[in-house]
Amino acid sequence: MFKYSFLKDRELKIIEILTALIFCCIPLFVTFPYKINLYLAWDGAYRMYLGQFPFRDFGMPLGYGFWIIPAIFFKIFGPFMSSLIKAQVFLNAISIVAFISIMKTFKVATPVRILGVIFFCLSYVFVNFWPWYNHTVFVYELVGLAFLLRGVFIKGKYSAVNLVIAGIFIFLSLFTKQDIGGLGLVVSVTLLIINNLIEREFKTTLIFLLSFTATAVLIIAPLLSYEFSYWFNYGQSPHSSRIALFDYLDDTFNEGALILRVYFASVVVLLLYKLNNEGIRSVIEDKRQLFFTLFILALIVQVLLAQVTTYIPANAHYYYHSFFFVFIVSQLKGIEFRKTWVFGVLLVLIIFLWSHDYWRYGKRIMQRVFGIEQEINYNYVTKRTWKLKEHEGPDTDRSDWKPTPFKSFDNVYLPAETIAGIKRLKATWEGKKELEVLNMSELTQLAYEIGYTPQQGPNQPLWFHRNVAFFQREVDMVCNKIANKEYDLVLFEVIPMLNRFYPPSVRECLQQHYKLDDKFLAPRIPEDSYIEVYVKP
Repeated sequence: MFKYSFLKDRELKIIEILTALIFCCIPLFVTFPYKINLYLAWDGAYRMYLGQFPFRDFGMPLGYGFWIIPAIFFKIFGPFMSSLIKAQVFLNAISIVAFISIMKTFKVATPVRILGVIFFCLSYVFVNFWPWYNHTVFVYELVGLAFLLRGVFIKGKYSAVNLVIAGIFIFLSLFTKQDIGGLGLVVSVTLLIINNLIEREFKTTLIFLLSFTATAVLIIAPLLSYEFSYWFNYGQSPHSSRIALFDYLDDTFNEGALILRVYFASVVVLLLYKLNNEGIRSVIEDKRQLFFTLFILALIVQVLLAQVTTYIPANAHYYYHSFFFVFIVSQLKGIEFRKTWVFGVLLVLIIFLWSHDYWRYGKRIMQRVFGIEQEINYNYVTKRTWKLKEHEGPDTDRSDWKPTPFKSFDNVYLPAETIAGIKRLKATWEGKKELEVLNMSELTQLAYEIGYTPQQGPNQPLWFHRNVAFFQREVDMVCNKIANKEYDLVLFEVIPMLNRFYPPSVRECLQQHYKLDDKFLAPRIPEDSYIEVYVKP
């Protein structure tokens, strides 16, 4: 007879804590290439750091939930890129705690829960180094759902407190991004109504809705006098609605959503199996398992819908993999997951299942260490030569991307040409007082480096994405200021691969009324975008 060793609670707890700490802290020890859209995270947080208030001093199509945590970290550590990394470390830690809380509420076995944490970190935490609203919105939702489930299942004097906190965080989710936040609200209310029907009480739903509504009124009411209804996108003009039935159907049934359909079908088959063998009454009476099933189904449906409205980055919704893994494994009865070999096999399986992220980096290390060269000879037909090699991203070839000497750009690489362009700007403009700058580029950190105050006012957009946050009214306003020579310095970024991201009509105004003084590479991959520097003639 073989004697199997078993993992003790203390050992499992150490694994859980170490996993969370390692994956959360990895970004603190790495220098990254400057990433697209980071300018927006930095700019909103910097404006709030300076005391500017959303909608009063600048408008945006979202709520300001996303910028709250980065702004706090700017206040603590300063307006630097490293502060954004620290903010993301905090958000990642919150998401792990919320994941653990939900698993504990559903009474998932400790070894399975810890395997789920490892999967969650590999598939979701590991790929989120920088704060972005497509990630933050789900963190708020996850925290809200964790408190909501505690309010439903953990009775006592703290049940109402949990539901109140749930209402606050679900609103913050909605006030970070409307689509995911709105779906989170629907999921929350649906779970509460099902609980009401089972328990024949409506107090839980009432407490949650009162908390959500009160939070919304307290935050939105002061903003109504600052054109909140113009800026905040709920599908009204000048915004365009992103609700398109055919797009939802197309994304649901195409090849890319195959794994989601497989997940959904698997959960439904398991539910049918239980209904057939145990009966509907037995399934309903096991409320915790029923809610776990409904929770997983809700997450999968949310992703099917959100992949249309929130399509960048593609990994924004990868949280569902770990939830599904835990759900499926927790249905396997008669397996002792505490056995070291069982836990080890499942751990290896997880690492194998989610190998693509770390393999991208690992294969480069192997190639350097072992001197492996994969030569491409287009005279031969192979996997690598059937078409011209595509650029794999900013980590593929960054020989001319370097750490910067600028404080606000700490912990990031920039192209050498971009660094040289910033140096020329600082040499010319740094220290000049009352400088009026229109910065339509991704280098929003120049406000700190040069020392100017970002323009503010109720008509001032936070960013200049055409027909998303910058409409014809704003184009006309900016062109009038250009014609009147109200700006001392204007930066305009030209991005050929994007669909007129920065409005060409503004560039035409600049070419008519201002002089092109300089031009340098923008921090983008592929390196075909440029920042033009305009000054008064």
